[in-house]
Amino acid sequence: MLNFDENVYLKNGKLTYETREEIERVADEISSEGFKNIFFISVGGSIAIMWPIQEMLKQMTGIPVYAEQAAEIVLTGHKQLTKDSIIVMASKSGNTKETVAAAEWCINQGFRVVSLVGKENSPLEKASRWTIPNLAENGVEFEYMQLFMLLFSLLESRGEFPDYKNFADQLEFLPNNLLNAKKKFDPIADEIAKKYYSEPYNIWIGGGEMWGEVYLFSMCILEEMQWVRTKAVSSSEFFHGTLELIEEEVPVFLVKGEGKRRKVDERVEEFCKQYTNKFEVLDTKDYELNGIDDQYRWILAPTISTALLVDRLAQHYQKYTGHNMDDYRYYRQFAY
Repeated sequence: MLNFDENVYLKNGKLTYETREEIERVADEISSEGFKNIFFISVGGSIAIMWPIQEMLKQMTGIPVYAEQAAEIVLTGHKQLTKDSIIVMASKSGNTKETVAAAEWCINQGFRVVSLVGKENSPLEKASRWTIPNLAENGVEFEYMQLFMLLFSLLESRGEFPDYKNFADQLEFLPNNLLNAKKKFDPIADEIAKKYYSEPYNIWIGGGEMWGEVYLFSMCILEEMQWVRTKAVSSSEFFHGTLELIEEEVPVFLVKGEGKRRKVDERVEEFCKQYTNKFEVLDTKDYELNGIDDQYRWILAPTISTALLVDRLAQHYQKYTGHNMDDYRYYRQFAY
C-alpha cells in the first residue's frame, strides 16, 4: 500500500489496546466519584471524532452529553458545566492552543478533565486531572478505540452498557480488520483520487455517527492538508439547501453509516444517483469485521471510515496533487 508500513500499524494497534487497563482504572475512579453529565471539549480533528461518540451516547445513556468548541467555552461558559461534570479532551501534540487554554480554565474552576494526550509532560497533560497516553504514531482509529473504552466503561458503571467487557475484548481484533479494509480500499482510493484531485469543488455528505468523519476528512485533510475546496453537509441537512448545487459535473461523495440514520443516507443516495455523473459512495458495510459481533458494527463504522479516508484516500490525493500533507501556508506557521 502507498506510504504504509503494516508492522508499524499493527504495533500501534497493540500499544493502543494495551492502554485498556489504565483507561478502565481512570473510568473506575470517575465512576466512584460520580458525575452528572459529560462534556467533550476540543477543536479540529479531536472534536470531530468526539461527535460520533456523542451521537451514539444520545441513544445509549440517559445522562446529558455535550460537545463544545474549546475556544468558545472559555468565553461563554456553560450553565451545565459544573464540578459534577466530566470533561473529555484530546490533543495528539498535547499543546493545541485552544484546548490547553480550555483545560486550564476548567481546572482553575475545579472541573475534572480527562485527556487523551500524545506527548508526555505536555501542557495538556499538566492541565488534566487524568491523562490517557495516546501512544500510536498515527491512526485516528486508535483514538476512537481509547474513547470507546473510556466512555463505554463509564456507561457500564451506570448499568447502560452491560456487555462492555465483551465489546472491549473484541476491540482487540479491530486493527487487523481495519488493515484488511485498507488493503481492499487502496486501489479504489487510487481511482477516486486520480479522478477527482483537480476538481474545483467537491461536496461531502454523511450523517449521524458519520458526520464527524465527513467533517474531519473534508476540513482537516482536503482543505487543511491538500488545499482542496469542499463543502461538507449532513445527510439530513442536504435537502435544505445544498441539493440545489447538484449538477451533472459536480462531484458528490456520500459516507454511509450503519446506525438508525442510514435511511437518511439512502435518501441522499437515491437523489444524487439521478442528478450527477460524479457520485461516489463509501459504505462501511462493504468491509468485514471478523471476530466482532454485528451488534457493534454501527458503533465501529466511524473507525472503518477513518481508516479508509484519513489514511488511504488522503495518501492518494497527496500522490496526485503533489502537495505534501505537511506543507502549510498558515497552520502553526506563525502566531494568529
